[in-house]
Amino acid sequence: MMKAKDVLLWPENVVADTLELDDPNDNILLDDQLAASIARSERPPLLRIWQHSAPDGLVVSRRDVATQAGQWAREQLAVEGCPVFVRSTGGTAVPHGRGMLNLSLLFPRVAHPGATTDAYYRLLCQPLLDWLNELGGRGEIGDLPGSYCDGHYNVLLGGRKLVGTAQTWKGGLAGISTHKPGYIVAHACISVYIEVPRAIANINRFYELSHQSFRALPETAVSLHEVWETVHSQEREEVMAVAKRSLLESCQQFILKMNEAKQSGVQL
Repeated sequence: MMKAKDVLLWPENVVADTLELDDPNDNILLDDQLAASIARSERPPLLRIWQHSAPDGLVVSRRDVATQAGQWAREQLAVEGCPVFVRSTGGTAVPHGRGMLNLSLLFPRVAHPGATTDAYYRLLCQPLLDWLNELGGRGEIGDLPGSYCDGHYNVLLGGRKLVGTAQTWKGGLAGISTHKPGYIVAHACISVYIEVPRAIANINRFYELSHQSFRALPETAVSLHEVWETVHSQEREEVMAVAKRSLLESCQQFILKMNEAKQSGVQL
């Protein structure tokens, strides 16, 4: 899935870490805070593996709540027991809660002809494909009409959506003397242990209340625990712990592979 030229965009000293905060809003916004530090060369580029904080609800883009109807939908869903949080990246609503695992690629912006949104999506999705392969599944990348937060870089498992992706670029180029040096946040939201029908119903309720026509179809989505044979009998927190640990280990191996490829000039 990843192209050989994407290796040229791989920065030095990338690390993988499980950085999380307890507050759900702070946890979501931490991506931009970490990426801003990376742009200022205060910390190395990062693959952040993190779990959503309680309570369960939705995460939407700023555009979704930019209208009065969107704000009303957010307030009404909170009354109904489904809080709505806001992220900096685009796309439409995705499930939020302790059953969702995230992979965030936080890189400095660079001046390179190959630096495109597609390239960074490929760099984000490839470690997820490697990870799923290690778990015994075969992930695919592509559109899936009717799925929540649909896009060209959905990660599909068995033809159903497992991972939604989104991306944002901020500021100017990193390393340039500017008030806001630039960074890239490419974000993947992985459904590890959620109730898919309930999550889709909440998404559709939000768009109904905000007077938007979009509706998601529950049959287009899957949660990893449904098809991950080795965790069928385990509780959610046990499954999430295993998933988080295994994704971290897989990302660490991916970083080593990318470093070796860039240093040796070998095309993957």
